[in-house]
Amino acid sequence: MEFTCEKRDLQSGVGAVEKIVTTRSALPIIANILFEIGKSGVKLSANNLEMGMELSVKATTQKEGSFLLPAKTLSGIVSKLPETTVTFKVSENRQVKITYDKSQFNLHSLPPDEFPVLPKVKDGKSFSLEAKVLSKMIKQTIFAVSSSEDKYTLTGVMIETGKSPISGESSNIRLVATDGYRLAKSGSKVANLADVAVNAIVPARALQELVKLIDSNKDGQVKVTISNEQISFNFHDVYIVSRLIQGQFPDYKQVIPKKFSTRVLVKTEELHRSAERAAVIASGSANVTSFEVKGGKITISAHTPDVGSIEEVIEAEIKGTEKARVSFNVRLINDVLSVVESDNVAIELGEGLSPGVIRPDGGDDYLYLVMPIRTQEAA
Repeated sequence: MEFTCEKRDLQSGVGAVEKIVTTRSALPIIANILFEIGKSGVKLSANNLEMGMELSVKATTQKEGSFLLPAKTLSGIVSKLPETTVTFKVSENRQVKITYDKSQFNLHSLPPDEFPVLPKVKDGKSFSLEAKVLSKMIKQTIFAVSSSEDKYTLTGVMIETGKSPISGESSNIRLVATDGYRLAKSGSKVANLADVAVNAIVPARALQELVKLIDSNKDGQVKVTISNEQISFNFHDVYIVSRLIQGQFPDYKQVIPKKFSTRVLVKTEELHRSAERAAVIASGSANVTSFEVKGGKITISAHTPDVGSIEEVIEAEIKGTEKARVSFNVRLINDVLSVVESDNVAIELGEGLSPGVIRPDGGDDYLYLVMPIRTQEAA
């Protein structure tokens, strides 16, 4: 078995699949990367039993075959190689000689017989959409997933297709994430989705790895296939497969307010920078930050005993009730402002302690709902 490739291509491939590998498992074999040498190139695979990835690396092959190499060791070696041509040659005793320039590494490989085969999603529903559209939707929602295993169904992002259940929305595909304190929903209108109806919870990690791949090459389509238990993504020469999270995702439609008493339109960048500055002070007091609407302006303030305080005033366009005051966890506000792409953002507030809703100005397919914090002023 033998092949030759460029270091940059090898590092790109090994770096991608190595992120899937886990070393904390009762099955040591999955701590390896599978190399499959074919006539047209080399295929790399990793499988942690929850998700897996398979991709192709440009290579000139001399002898076909397959072998396993420990992911951590291989990744360390490849990252330190000079920018040159690299040759892998496997001997009969399964020693792998990695040569570059006038130097070489020698590694012990394992036979691939017991390596778990990467599952192919069968009998599922499939659709395709632009990679950059899917990437944007993931980035606009994934930060709102829960990090607590006690809320297992909330550790993933729900994907659903079909006509939007919310009046006035035109999307036919939506991604929704929530941790119980905030909710992010991103929608899009995609061609050829009329006959595809799916509803599934995708683990956040699978989507994180997909976004990394898309960001390295935004052009093209992603083919998504969903069965009852698994989801797969095909993007160029990369295949990602993951188990779905089983369980009931909250009915997000029920928590989205149908009306508001105050709507504040403000410049996104200005609000974001102000909220970031407030976060410096608020970090010492559970991130509690006050947002007060009054007299055509919004005042952002935070106070931490023994540290100090901040108060900033921003010009705003206000509709509805001209006076309102609410406190939010400013970290949750900054999370959404970092992914909103519009120049202006609308903040919709209701009465009392009803949730606030943030939307890009003029966009009906994205919204972010955040629960307020009860303070002495609110009480």
